[in-house]
Amino acid sequence: MLTLYLARHGETVWNTQSRMQGQQDSPLTTMGREQARQLAQKLSSVQLNSIYTSPAPRAADTAKIIQSSQTRFVPLVEEPRIHEMALGQLEGLTVDEAMALDPENLNAFFYAPDRFKPFPGGEDFSQVSRRMAEFLQDLSASTHQNGRRIAVITHNITLKALFALIENRPLAMLRDGPPIQQAKLYIATFNGTWQLESPGEP
Repeated sequence: MLTLYLARHGETVWNTQSRMQGQQDSPLTTMGREQARQLAQKLSSVQLNSIYTSPAPRAADTAKIIQSSQTRFVPLVEEPRIHEMALGQLEGLTVDEAMALDPENLNAFFYAPDRFKPFPGGEDFSQVSRRMAEFLQDLSASTHQNGRRIAVITHNITLKALFALIENRPLAMLRDGPPIQQAKLYIATFNGTWQLESPGEP
């Protein structure tokens, strides 16, 4: 069986300012680093084989804190497919500023992902879902992964997409369920099929 230990990065400066980050970045706050340390403590008793991280520094910094807590060296693997959804023109704007550009489309972004139209330079939800599906497929297709324990440090929307894929929910329901909390641990397993052991509850 393959086990994934999934988490969103810790709190960032832009999170505290309600700014839309997408594939831009802002640093972890003091609270964000403490959240990462608490996550690392939860994983310290798990003998991880590898840690996959989004290219975003906020995710990589969270992953490095986890890596440093392990009792032996664990390789860190940068995985572009688990980067946050590209938001293009919206990145760096506050939610209120983004809402002023196109209220109907921003409402779709938050509540109707199947109807959201990407802003210039951005992605739609189906693109994010496809790359997360490819990531899961590659993991499950690798026979050497059996019995391995892998941490995956990623983002809000990518985790929402991953959960929707495992639960076979349509794109319209991708955002269903409780919010993805920062540095909260979720677990998924693969033993012929993917299963969520802790599917996004608070």
